[in-house]
Amino acid sequence: MLKNIVFDFGNVVMNYDPDKILDHYDLSPAAHELLKKIIFQSEEWLEIDRGNLSEDEATKIFIKKLPEHLHDQARNIMQTWPSKVTFYQDVFDWIKELKAQGYHIYALSNTGMRFANYLMKSKYGENFDGGIFSAAEKLMKPNMSIYQKLLTRYDLKAEDCLFIDDLKENTAAAEDVGMHGFTFWIDKLPELKSYVSKLRKEN
Repeated sequence: MLKNIVFDFGNVVMNYDPDKILDHYDLSPAAHELLKKIIFQSEEWLEIDRGNLSEDEATKIFIKKLPEHLHDQARNIMQTWPSKVTFYQDVFDWIKELKAQGYHIYALSNTGMRFANYLMKSKYGENFDGGIFSAAEKLMKPNMSIYQKLLTRYDLKAEDCLFIDDLKENTAAAEDVGMHGFTFWIDKLPELKSYVSKLRKEN
């Protein structure tokens, strides 16, 4: 029986787009491109998600790679970027409907803890009954162990869970551990709702 719906963060509950994030800052086109490359497209950014670097440690590395006139901007971006993302209100409206129907809602995301903490402490975080985050666990999707962490920590049965992610390799890994999987993009929200209704009827 479908009881639990598990959401990735980036491009599922919010629009993760470094260009749109950086558009919130007063940057020249050249500075925009350089900061995107040095920060968001860096190996250090992935190491934050892996839990091998803190955001503050990564910031020091980024600053060493940037010209001095961008140091303050880099520090500001690293401190404030979580507040610049656009959350998908239609997704959260649906999540509230799901909770009203008795479903439990969980997060499972490859993310650093600065963003995870920001979201979970925001008005959006109150929708989640729990979450597993790669930086805290030092595990990344699609490693099957991170899905098992979710199931074990919250005492969930895999067959009772639907996992929603924007990457096929991540939903495929969820299916390998026995969960239902749905590969999502925001324009597929009606299709996702129909899929949940189908699972409900099958149960």
